[in-house]
Amino acid sequence: MKRISVVLTLAIGFLCFAPAASFSGFSGFSLGNTGVNDSLVVVSGPTHREMSGKFLDDSLIQDLSFGGKLAELLKPSIKDRTWLIDPSLIEEIIDMSDGYTVLPEVKGAGEEIATQFLVDLKYAIGDDPVYALPYGSPKIATRKKFSDVEFSQLQSVSSVRLARALGRAVTAGAPPNWIETPQKLSSMNISEFRTLRKELALISQVSNDLVISETAIRLNTLLNPALDKKSSQYLAVSFTGAVNRLAEKLRVLPGRYTLTSREEKVPVTIVNDFDAPAQVVLTLSATNSRILAIEDRALYLQPNSRTQVLVPVKAIASGKVELQAQLETLRGNKYQGISTLAVTIAVIGPIVGWVMAIAGLLLIGAAGTRIFRRIRNARAAGNGLGDK
Repeated sequence: MKRISVVLTLAIGFLCFAPAASFSGFSGFSLGNTGVNDSLVVVSGPTHREMSGKFLDDSLIQDLSFGGKLAELLKPSIKDRTWLIDPSLIEEIIDMSDGYTVLPEVKGAGEEIATQFLVDLKYAIGDDPVYALPYGSPKIATRKKFSDVEFSQLQSVSSVRLARALGRAVTAGAPPNWIETPQKLSSMNISEFRTLRKELALISQVSNDLVISETAIRLNTLLNPALDKKSSQYLAVSFTGAVNRLAEKLRVLPGRYTLTSREEKVPVTIVNDFDAPAQVVLTLSATNSRILAIEDRALYLQPNSRTQVLVPVKAIASGKVELQAQLETLRGNKYQGISTLAVTIAVIGPIVGWVMAIAGLLLIGAAGTRIFRRIRNARAAGNGLGDK
């Protein structure tokens, strides 16, 4: 499915736990699905796509068709109007116009309807002023509680993406005197958003891959009060899977090693499947005292790479030991779980070595003595037969 080109680089800031800051750009907002209030036209709605880009259903066709609640907003007016539009909804309609798939694997039927709606929308807007809703139409009061700074960045990115989608200038923030209508938001959605936002913040500390930013932007759709329960549950599962797959792009591979000397270098393999570089700290700790403490290593990993790091270790006794490999961010936060490296230490001590060497020499000497005696006895027996 063809995708529109969007600007994502501004979204990196969403992923950091930003300090609280005062912000008034969206102090009052009404985030219903759609609406017209005198000269203000609001074009928004709950998301219809999961993270893979597939549509949850084809219900958007009805809204875009003649008589639908979105199509009704485009009726001609003699008044000058102000438009407040959710870029997420417009991007979904653009996706529909390019051809799309409805879950599980059904070809969408709204391509022509979506194409015509986009033409009609641009015509209806004309030269009217356009403002961008926050991407996904999250409940503003709730989203700002997580971080005012993040919300400010969300505004900027939303206006850029809407301008790109419509091909015209767009203002970030709310039009004057527009007040958010109080709406109930599912506590489950808030909890899911909080958890996934925290995980994305951790992932963003190791890489600035644009897919991380895109996931963070799309995550705001969970805070849209218009989402029904079924869609909310499905999106929560979809986002959780997407975030887990992102986290697993950076990992330490488990392995088995045998050390035959007291000082060796263990080859530890680290995979970076991000399309951007990653920076981490590798820590290794032994589960017993057979291996001394190992120094941490700060690493810079190339995009889509598999890097083998030779880690010096010192063994002090033979036997088995597990090395627990853990990646950390440069801020010291633990990343992902522990990978286990199974190590067998087969080190021969100097005293044991001398004893075994002497024993070996004695065995060789004893064997040589036996051979000499056999040869001598054989010769003696041969001489005895000759005398007869």
